[in-house]
Amino acid sequence: MVSILIILLLIGVIVFLVIRLREQKDYYSYKSDKLEHVEEDTTKKIEELEKSVEKLSKVAYTDITTKIGNRDYFIKKTIELMEREKNGEFTLIGFGVSNIGTVNQMYGSSEGDRLIQYVAKRLREHAKTGSVYALVQTNLFAILLRSQKEEEIMAVINDLSNDIENCSDIFQVEMAFGIYRVADKSEKISEMLSRMVLTKNSVQKGAKVNYAYFDEELNRKYEENRKMCAEMEQALEDRKFVMYLQPMVDLHIYRIYSAEALVRWEHAEKGLLSPYAFLPLFENTNLMLKLDYYMWEEACKTIRRWIDNKLEPLPLMLNISPIHLNNFSFIQVLSELLARYKLQRDMFVLELPERALTSGGTDVLNTVKALVENGYKICIDNFGGLHSPVNLLRDLPFTMVKLDRKFLTENTENEEGQTILRYLIAMAKELDLTVVTEGVETLEQVNFLTEIGCDIAQGYYFSKPVSLWDFDKLNKKIKRHGVRPNEYYPTFKDFEEGVDIMEKMMDRTGGEVRL
Repeated sequence: MVSILIILLLIGVIVFLVIRLREQKDYYSYKSDKLEHVEEDTTKKIEELEKSVEKLSKVAYTDITTKIGNRDYFIKKTIELMEREKNGEFTLIGFGVSNIGTVNQMYGSSEGDRLIQYVAKRLREHAKTGSVYALVQTNLFAILLRSQKEEEIMAVINDLSNDIENCSDIFQVEMAFGIYRVADKSEKISEMLSRMVLTKNSVQKGAKVNYAYFDEELNRKYEENRKMCAEMEQALEDRKFVMYLQPMVDLHIYRIYSAEALVRWEHAEKGLLSPYAFLPLFENTNLMLKLDYYMWEEACKTIRRWIDNKLEPLPLMLNISPIHLNNFSFIQVLSELLARYKLQRDMFVLELPERALTSGGTDVLNTVKALVENGYKICIDNFGGLHSPVNLLRDLPFTMVKLDRKFLTENTENEEGQTILRYLIAMAKELDLTVVTEGVETLEQVNFLTEIGCDIAQGYYFSKPVSLWDFDKLNKKIKRHGVRPNEYYPTFKDFEEGVDIMEKMMDRTGGEVRL
């Protein structure tokens, strides 16, 4: 009997264990199924993320207008190719449409965009297998050719020239090519591109030969430019760039209405340098960005100082370099500066160069609109310098137009020119634009501009750009004593000869300061 009980007990234990084992099996089977689903979900999410990263990467390396690679793409692929082919020979060819500005002026920016898109399409078709190509800058295409042979280089240039220069029945397309045979593959790609650009820019417009090779003379110029760029980096740190102001005179009341902020470089060896001596070197580099940011902050500091010292602040005209206009990021930089110094946006008028507006595409137009949406006043600078299309005044949201000095000079010498100037100013006023004329150098020009309704004049007849101290001193005197036209205002020659400007400006008959 006992043995039967023991057997039954063992059978019970075995049955219990079997049931538990089955339960465990079902549990782990459930867990396994669940883990499989989790694994599948995780794998799917990883694949989706990888696709998103790939898509974002493609966008980051693609030019929006032409749908080919951009500068970052070109640099990345060039590095990869040169690392793979350490013993290979390479040539950089850079080219662009020399008369793209004229095309934009005559036929509109949309036609210019179509032309650039056509060039990109032909480049894609003509590019040799394994070569790298991209749009590395506005209207600057680059090709990395896996050869340094003359015949292969010329074949690329001739094919592109023949295909593109006669692409339109309406206008002739002009091309310029710069050729740089890579001598040192360890050199930074950005420096290779700079040599290529310098070479392309050396091609004269209208020349019979539309290409140039990087040679000893260009190398000497490149090294000089590079040295000055290196000095500029240090000069920024040492605050050797200073802001000068050139007064802008309201012709209705003869007061200083505003001033243009201009840069000068206090060079240790060469003395005080005007922007013409160094800006062309920086225009297409990040040095231009750094210099602009520096100058914008100096302008903010100046207005903040006027306010803190209970002086009536004058709005300042800030130059916006063309390099900014293809990217919205500079708007944020400006806005952060204004917030830091607690300044309103109406304390600045942003001067946008006409050449950038006429040669740029839709990206430039979108940037202009974004500036207005962010509350900035904008002025088209150097209007008339490139025979600007009048529709720029109609199509873009400017508040001010500044007539180019050359336009003034050429149109005050005869009656026909004066008529053109008179009607252009009248048209601008009808569009509710404030009209500024720069390059005013004679009393006759001042009187004529006043007569035909120009609002503001700027030029050496009134004053050359002066230091902040001289500007403040001059502005105080004018406000204190009043101003009348046709008498005296400081000229360039006065500053050069060290004339006591304040004493000379004091009119002995009536105690008024007069222009």
